[in-house]
Amino acid sequence: MSNSFIGGVSLKNKLFRVPLIAAFGTMIFLYLIGDIFSVSFLAFKIFQNKHLENGLTQTTEIALLPIGIGLVVGFVVERSIKARGK
Repeated sequence: MSNSFIGGVSLKNKLFRVPLIAAFGTMIFLYLIGDIFSVSFLAFKIFQNKHLENGLTQTTEIALLPIGIGLVVGFVVERSIKARGK
């Protein structure tokens, strides 16, 4: 059995899929925490505020911290899978 085939899933496929799921899962979890507990630096907010002649204006606030943390988690998971595969 070669090192590039672990547990029925190729290492190349695992190196792409698992870190991606970990990164997006972390981002979703942090945005949910920010929304549930009203933590402004973890929140994703969409406001419809002013009534103009053409309709409503929409303001969107997106916290970048969950995106950064998700990218770091994805990177760490990828490195740990590579280290385990050696």
